[in-house]
Amino acid sequence: MTGFETVLLRVAGTAASALVRSLLSRAPGAGLTPDPARPALRWRKPPTELGEGEIGKLAETLAARLGPACASLPEHERLAAVTAVGDAFATLGPLDADALFAADLAPDALAATLPPPPPALGEAAQALYGRLVRLCCAHVVEYATTLPGFGARADVELVRRTGELARAVDRLGAAGDGTAYAFEERYAQYIAGTHGRLQLFGLTLSRSRQEWPLDVAYISLAVTDEQPLLPGEAAVHRTQVRAEQALASADRVLLRGPAGSGKSTLVQWLALNAARRSNGPCSACVPFVLRLRSFTASGDLPLPEDFLRAGGVPLSAPPGWVEDHMLSGRALVLVDGVDEVPQRLRARTQTWLRSLVSAFPKARYVVTTRPSAVPEDWLAGLGFATHSMLPMEQRDIRAFVEHWHAAARAEGHEVDAYEASLLGAVAARRDLARLATNPLMCALLCALNQDRRMQLPRARKELYDAALDMLLVRRDSEREISGIEGVYLTREEQIALLQRFAYWLIRNGQLEAGRDEAVEMVDEWLDAMPQVRAQGGAEPVFSHLLIRSGLLLEPSPGSVTFVHRTFQDYLAAKAAVESRDFGVLVKNAHDDTWDDVVRMAVGHARPDERTRILHGLLKRADKVKGTRNRLILLAAACLEHAPELAPVIRADIQSRTAELLPPRNRRQAESLAKAGAIVLELLPTAAIWTPMRPRRLSSPLLGSVVLRP
Repeated sequence: MTGFETVLLRVAGTAASALVRSLLSRAPGAGLTPDPARPALRWRKPPTELGEGEIGKLAETLAARLGPACASLPEHERLAAVTAVGDAFATLGPLDADALFAADLAPDALAATLPPPPPALGEAAQALYGRLVRLCCAHVVEYATTLPGFGARADVELVRRTGELARAVDRLGAAGDGTAYAFEERYAQYIAGTHGRLQLFGLTLSRSRQEWPLDVAYISLAVTDEQPLLPGEAAVHRTQVRAEQALASADRVLLRGPAGSGKSTLVQWLALNAARRSNGPCSACVPFVLRLRSFTASGDLPLPEDFLRAGGVPLSAPPGWVEDHMLSGRALVLVDGVDEVPQRLRARTQTWLRSLVSAFPKARYVVTTRPSAVPEDWLAGLGFATHSMLPMEQRDIRAFVEHWHAAARAEGHEVDAYEASLLGAVAARRDLARLATNPLMCALLCALNQDRRMQLPRARKELYDAALDMLLVRRDSEREISGIEGVYLTREEQIALLQRFAYWLIRNGQLEAGRDEAVEMVDEWLDAMPQVRAQGGAEPVFSHLLIRSGLLLEPSPGSVTFVHRTFQDYLAAKAAVESRDFGVLVKNAHDDTWDDVVRMAVGHARPDERTRILHGLLKRADKVKGTRNRLILLAAACLEHAPELAPVIRADIQSRTAELLPPRNRRQAESLAKAGAIVLELLPTAAIWTPMRPRRLSSPLLGSVVLRP
């Protein structure tokens, strides 16, 4: 593209901005409708965003205006169509200027983002639904253009888009023949296509569609930064912000969160928004997603020229393309799962990150990990800001439940009763509210609430048991599906094979295995299961587990892993207990990758076995001074999984923990910090947030304690 053409495009953008500005100054609105309807009461201050209430009122007003068009519809069908319109807009969240600009202020484009009419509506009601959606979109855009600040906001948007166009033209001109620019467009389309959908656990009873648009499934969660209260103090002051806000405030972020807290989904959301160039913290960046679990087996961490291959991208970039973006600062490097790297290799991972930051200081970096894997200051020397995922609050849980059921509703499921029941149960039952504090557990509850006809489990182990029963047996048996791969496996047979595979991964410090290797292991295990081997051998049996169980997936051709680390830990713990590997559990308890395995093993074990595991942890704590505090605190964390336990061992654990918590001086706090994030699970909440004055607090494990500054 010539310099003359570049100048011409810039002039055209400026002229368009001036023209739109002049039009806005002469008209109160865009003139999209002859008789605009207000979505809010006239005596109210005009809202800057339109929520469910305003859209519902607007739909009612427009339906009333249709008059004769609705005359043939029974009143209950008319009301159902109007309600469905409000529900459809609710899936988008509040409509503000950003949402309307994302649709280019085009009512048709906005309408295209809404779900189709629910199948439960009759043909005439579906037609009314479609008409009301189109009308609402036109009136919403018309209303937005009448707001006092819209003209100025439109100016900003036009300048921003003109700037983006100019930069795109500049990139195209710098590329000479446009090869690099054309590849960037292809790459962005690929990332948007592969990261635009999310596996929403338990969304449907059908295996044919386990994914849903990330735009529908994603909810914004809260994070906290962890800063010293005063220089030299061990206490921390926490500022709660939304994840997007935290990521926008720093170019290098270490994001910590427990299993199921939404770290990987947030990485996927960042990649998607960068690829789409949507408004957000990384809209001007080119994303590179690097999941560390993929590099555990090979041991090699990728250099920039290998980023696409390492991320499984089947595209060939022009020479130097990735490195150019890293040098210019347009690269967004998303490194997911430090905790999925074996402990012995984490120093190597830190060195790799240091070399990347040193060579490419302008690039943006987001690194995720479980809290127990690395200390808070692991990357502080490289200028990384540390943020931790916070448990979901009541409003987050409600939003997740609504999004999950909106997705199920769009697939044709009648879930209104289930949604109302679950929201009521979580609000009324403290045990459920404790379980639903992260996205994975919340998704499990949504799926089980529907599967078990609103009869929900009360404890975490019971929750996992019910989830496995739903996945491995009921979904197929209730639909009379069996023998699809020529294999018939009972629940017990499936669990026996899956738990051995999970335990092998844990023992070998791996998160995934080669498919051929997994088939070989199944072949060995079938020696003890002749009734299963007789059905065709290891290959069809493994294929059955991969396709039908819902617990395994192939992240890339030739490799196999569990859909979530939590299920792997749960099944590995069961295998360890059945193998009576109590010594193995105690021996590895110092390793943070075994934390959940040890805890869940206590839940699987019988009372005498449970005592043996916990006694072993305390005995090893007395012998191994360097990990004493960590082992004692791990034993304390296991108590919630021990419904029945000898009073002597319980009292011993509680007394030892009471000596450690809460810390009474800086030295004790620093010593406890080495035990990892497990400390925070045992501290009363107020001890973390307001540690400046003495107070008596109640801890579920320690009873009543006095906290001193």
